[in-house]
Amino acid sequence: MVTRLQQHCLRCVLISLSCSPVVVFAQTEWMECPVPETIPVGSDQRPSSLPPQAVYIEADTALFRAQGLSTMEGNVHVSQGDKALRADRASYQQPEGIVSGSGNVGFSSGNMQLRSSELHYDLGKETGEMQDAEYYLQQADGHGYSKRVVQDPPGLTRLENSTYTTCPADSPDWSLNATTINLLHDEERGTASNATLKIRNVPVLYLPYFSFPLTDARKSGFLWPIIGSNERSGLQLSIPYYFNLAPNYDLTLTPTLLGRRGLQLGSEYRYLTEKHKGTLTYALLPDDRASDKNNRYYFNVQNNTRLGSVSSLELKAEGVSDDQYFVDLGNSLESTSVVNLERRLEYRTAGENWSFSSLLQNYQVLDGGVAPHARLPQLLLRYRPPQRGNGLNLSTETEFTHFSGSKTETNGTRLDLSARVSKKFSTDAAYIRPSLTLHHTEYDLDNATETRITRSLPSASLDTGLFFERNIKDGRYVQTLEPRLFYTYTPYRDQSNIPVFDSSKRSLSYDQLFAENRFTGKDRIGDTNRLSASLTTRVQSPDDGRELFRASIGQMYYFDDRKVTLPDEAPVQGDKSELILEAAGEINPRTRLSSTAYWDSGENTFNAGEVRLRYKDDKQRIVNVGYAQRKDDFESASLSFSVPVNPRWKAIGAWEHDLQNDRDLETVIGAEYESCCWKTRVASRNYLLPDNTTRDNAVFVELELKGLGNFGSGTRDLLRDRVYGYE
Repeated sequence: MVTRLQQHCLRCVLISLSCSPVVVFAQTEWMECPVPETIPVGSDQRPSSLPPQAVYIEADTALFRAQGLSTMEGNVHVSQGDKALRADRASYQQPEGIVSGSGNVGFSSGNMQLRSSELHYDLGKETGEMQDAEYYLQQADGHGYSKRVVQDPPGLTRLENSTYTTCPADSPDWSLNATTINLLHDEERGTASNATLKIRNVPVLYLPYFSFPLTDARKSGFLWPIIGSNERSGLQLSIPYYFNLAPNYDLTLTPTLLGRRGLQLGSEYRYLTEKHKGTLTYALLPDDRASDKNNRYYFNVQNNTRLGSVSSLELKAEGVSDDQYFVDLGNSLESTSVVNLERRLEYRTAGENWSFSSLLQNYQVLDGGVAPHARLPQLLLRYRPPQRGNGLNLSTETEFTHFSGSKTETNGTRLDLSARVSKKFSTDAAYIRPSLTLHHTEYDLDNATETRITRSLPSASLDTGLFFERNIKDGRYVQTLEPRLFYTYTPYRDQSNIPVFDSSKRSLSYDQLFAENRFTGKDRIGDTNRLSASLTTRVQSPDDGRELFRASIGQMYYFDDRKVTLPDEAPVQGDKSELILEAAGEINPRTRLSSTAYWDSGENTFNAGEVRLRYKDDKQRIVNVGYAQRKDDFESASLSFSVPVNPRWKAIGAWEHDLQNDRDLETVIGAEYESCCWKTRVASRNYLLPDNTTRDNAVFVELELKGLGNFGSGTRDLLRDRVYGYE
């Protein structure tokens, strides 16, 4: 017999569990774990014509009373909205509104399924309990067991003697066990008391109390510990605490115990408003037991402020207490190689045809060298009027800079003005672009033999190119041929009396073939009378425009010696530059090769070169091989890889070797294990410190539990930086 009852609306207990950490971790692709077996509740049995709040009941037999206890037996099904209940036996008490179920009780809601031996629920008070409940959270892909589930008062669910895991139920690699878990649904948070994390049923971490969010919303609380080790500081243990101060700003405090040095206190404050965003970072080591330095600190301030639709103010400031801070306390080869730290405050604004910026900038020097000049201030105005009917492109740039702060070099001010005019004549197959630039620079110097210096110079250039293309391989590909000539002329002016505030010699590169000035900055304008010739060919896919192969060759031909130099350098002679060769392309869809070489035809030798080979296939096998050299300067080789050993284990490594001095610069060896519910990464690292003699060893360990996040050190970030393509 089928009985339908629509006089009342049953409100079933809603149970949800989330063991996510306090912050939201980066999303990771996981293998799929087997879904725990659940009792089908037959939610599809409910007629679609019923309103959502109506209660639908089916049973093999039923005895209903208007007052008192109604009973149902045999395949009992109760549903309301997206909630459904199934049991062998059930009863309904009127007018109290108490529903009870027993015998293979199954319950499901939008994101959760449960099986239990017994259910009691008070519709009037919206309170109830379940005994011996097994649950499955579809959204989190997690499940567990609770001896008793209680909802009292409404909005609070209490799980007693509970477990939680995202691993297969028959053999969980990890589980969280707690005496009590309270879920505060209205506040979207939960708390756990007397909790133990077990790995393969072995307790590894005990927490007397901790709280966690039920959703992706941020919440104050402890983050997972960070563990690491190196020879200089010993064992490192950090226990961050996160303060969710407001939806748009937060604070993280990180005390770190350094085994050989003492307690370091770190903090990071982040904020985001309609006009402001930024980060404030500060770390302090009050008493360093491993050195004679105390109150060692590091700070980093980054702020960006929008002052209007086209105006902004940017602040970046970084500093340390002493020159050896990164050598002693840095955890990477890059940090120990830092030679200066920048502090800058920059204002930018723009109009339809102009832009303006002002800059305040100085540096903290860490290697004992000469500090770069401070720019206090630098003012830069650019103007580009609308293109006129004659096709002329006009642009002007005015820069005023006050250089100060140097105790060994000349200080002073510099005013630089430049105006440029060009016009492009082009067709689909060719173009020619003549350009003329006028430079005018004035210096007002402090404590110099010649305090006022003026320099004016013109520069002219002519850029021309052709485009040819043809179909190859029956039209599957398009090949282009692009010859290009670039001529530039700048007359000689003696500039030896001008100080060098920000100029340096540009390194030879393919792009440098088409630059008018061989120096950076404004203090040197190189005399030039040269022609650059280049040829580029490309193979592209006409379907998506993808470049499958590109090769270029180019060279500069000089008609005069280059007399303008930096201090203590001799004029540059020779009638041509090195021959520059570049090539890059796909050997196959999995392998890409790129190379650059500089050939000295006078000595018939390569002065510099670089080759990179990158391989990555659908099985996530990654191999990167590199070689780089510069004659009489350096020669190095590198290798990195990430290779699955089997479906769960992956071997990872990176190696960089100094061939010139026959020594390893850095070696990283790691391994990664992945199952459907947890991952671990281990890496050992050995690298050379800036003194070129001392080496440091570090060990990184990271454990990532699906549904709980990861704790340990930044092993994944290290491996991503060292192995191109590793994810």
